[in-house]
Amino acid sequence: MKKILQIIFLCTTCLILSNAKAFALTDYSKDINWLAKPNKNKYSADVFYIYPTVCITKNANNICSTDDKQMQASAKTVFKLQAEAFDTIANIYAPFYAQYNFKVFANSNYEKIQEDTKQNTQGLSDIYAALDYYFKNFNHNRPFVLVSHSQGSGIMLIVLSDYMKNHPEYYKRMVAAYVIGYPVTKEYLKANPHLKYAKKANDTGVIISYDVQSPEKSGINVLQTKNQLVINPITWTRSQKHAKAEKNLGSLDEKTLKITTPGIADAKINKKLGVIICSSVDTNTYEIKLPELFGRGSFHGQDFQFYFLNLRQNAKNRIDNFMSKLSH
Repeated sequence: MKKILQIIFLCTTCLILSNAKAFALTDYSKDINWLAKPNKNKYSADVFYIYPTVCITKNANNICSTDDKQMQASAKTVFKLQAEAFDTIANIYAPFYAQYNFKVFANSNYEKIQEDTKQNTQGLSDIYAALDYYFKNFNHNRPFVLVSHSQGSGIMLIVLSDYMKNHPEYYKRMVAAYVIGYPVTKEYLKANPHLKYAKKANDTGVIISYDVQSPEKSGINVLQTKNQLVINPITWTRSQKHAKAEKNLGSLDEKTLKITTPGIADAKINKKLGVIICSSVDTNTYEIKLPELFGRGSFHGQDFQFYFLNLRQNAKNRIDNFMSKLSH
């Protein structure tokens, strides 16, 4: 009996060591594991950013590790198009993390993508380790904004439902979470009563989400489901009133990185679909060219660029409101 127990113990130990090796935590004390982190904190609030799907490596692997050169290069490009919307109002922190290759999601659906995201053990371990290191070494009790897009937003929803729930000491300093380009549903909020969705332009401790498409949208959309919540990125209300492009503070051109003011995109909520309809731009020019994921007429790749300065101003408004509450 004693011998059998010894064998079981040895097998269990080997299994634990094997898993530990397979999912070793990324060391976020090393600068090479950060996409962005400031040398000096200039602002009174931070942004923690999780980038979208940029893993397009042409090999047999379904996942890019944190040190994948192609993913890192693409993440740096997307950072300029998304996270830099906040670079004049907050200190931006963004870790590299293991993520799925875009081909994993081809011809899929929302439910499967959710399950796949939960199964990305390495990626979730990376983000949790990065958050742990960020809060213990960088944040210094400052308010913070969470920002993400697409696959990054799928992970962000797990961060909100799990990590923040288990770290109320951090969560109480969350100004807002911009969970862009991924469904935030009524069912998700019901299952996570500690979370709440935005109702107006300056409420705090809230989730903000939207995805943009053309009025002529057709075909598949792997990130579409029922009961999606959405807020207008120009008015920052949930009203279905049309917001004209003239009211858009500024759009970013992804080729020139120049900002056009006023912006080029209008915005109107389609409550039934839970999306933003943009009718003021040319569909063929701006649609994302991934028909196996988004069909035709999706502006998924422009969620940040279309409303670049609106995101910046809105985050500032929410930060200012949060800070004013702290001073009273």
